[in-house]
Amino acid sequence: MSIYKELKLVVKNSSWWKQKKYRRESASLLLYHRKNGWKLVKKNILTNKSENKDTRTFCIYYLKKNRDMISV
Repeated sequence: MSIYKELKLVVKNSSWWKQKKYRRESASLLLYHRKNGWKLVKKNILTNKSENKDTRTFCIYYLKKNRDMISV
Protein backbone atom coordinates (compact mmCIF):
# COMPACT_ATOMS: atom_id res chain seq x y z
CA MET A 1 0.00 0.00 0.00
CA SER A 2 1.31 3.43 -0.92
CA ILE A 3 0.69 7.02 0.07
CA TYR A 4 0.72 9.72 -2.60
CA LYS A 5 1.61 13.40 -2.35
CA GLU A 6 1.66 16.35 -4.76
CA LEU A 7 4.17 19.21 -4.53
CA LYS A 8 3.78 22.42 -6.52
CA LEU A 9 7.21 23.99 -6.92
CA VAL A 10 8.71 26.84 -8.93
CA VAL A 11 11.15 25.60 -11.58
CA LYS A 12 11.80 28.64 -13.77
CA ASN A 13 11.78 32.43 -13.78
CA SER A 14 12.70 35.06 -16.35
CA SER A 15 15.15 36.73 -13.98
CA TRP A 16 18.41 34.79 -13.64
CA TRP A 17 18.91 35.50 -9.92
CA LYS A 18 15.29 34.69 -9.04
CA GLN A 19 15.53 31.50 -11.07
CA LYS A 20 18.64 30.52 -9.13
CA LYS A 21 16.85 31.23 -5.82
CA TYR A 22 13.67 29.33 -6.73
CA ARG A 23 15.53 26.34 -8.14
CA ARG A 24 17.67 26.08 -5.00
CA GLU A 25 14.57 26.16 -2.77
CA SER A 26 12.75 23.57 -4.89
CA ALA A 27 15.78 21.27 -5.03
CA SER A 28 16.28 21.41 -1.27
CA LEU A 29 12.60 20.59 -0.67
CA LEU A 30 12.73 17.65 -3.10
CA LEU A 31 15.92 16.39 -1.45
CA TYR A 32 14.25 16.59 1.97
CA HIS A 33 11.32 14.48 0.77
CA ARG A 34 13.62 12.01 -0.95
CA LYS A 35 15.63 11.49 2.24
CA ASN A 36 12.37 10.74 4.04
CA GLY A 37 11.57 7.88 1.65
CA TRP A 38 9.44 9.60 -1.00
CA LYS A 39 9.96 8.52 -4.62
CA LEU A 40 9.20 10.61 -7.73
CA VAL A 41 6.40 9.12 -9.82
CA LYS A 42 5.69 11.84 -12.37
CA LYS A 43 6.04 15.56 -12.98
CA ASN A 44 3.85 17.96 -14.94
CA ILE A 45 4.75 21.47 -16.03
CA LEU A 46 1.95 24.00 -15.59
CA THR A 47 1.58 26.41 -18.47
CA ASN A 48 1.52 30.15 -17.89
CA LYS A 49 -1.46 32.18 -18.97
CA SER A 50 -0.61 35.07 -21.27
CA GLU A 51 -2.62 37.63 -19.26
CA ASN A 52 -0.69 36.78 -16.10
CA LYS A 53 2.31 39.02 -15.40
CA ASP A 54 3.95 36.45 -13.14
CA THR A 55 7.07 35.08 -14.85
CA ARG A 56 7.43 32.00 -12.66
CA THR A 57 6.84 28.55 -14.13
CA PHE A 58 5.44 25.93 -11.80
CA CYS A 59 5.76 22.19 -11.89
CA ILE A 60 3.71 19.61 -9.99
CA TYR A 61 5.73 16.71 -8.63
CA TYR A 62 3.85 13.51 -7.80
CA LEU A 63 5.53 11.51 -5.05
CA LYS A 64 4.75 8.17 -3.46
CA LYS A 65 5.88 6.42 -0.33
CA ASN A 66 5.33 2.84 0.78
CA ARG A 67 3.19 2.56 3.89
CA ASP A 68 5.68 0.19 5.58
CA MET A 69 8.36 2.94 5.48
CA ILE A 70 6.26 5.25 7.66
CA SER A 71 7.42 5.36 11.23
CA VAL A 72 4.76 5.36 13.93
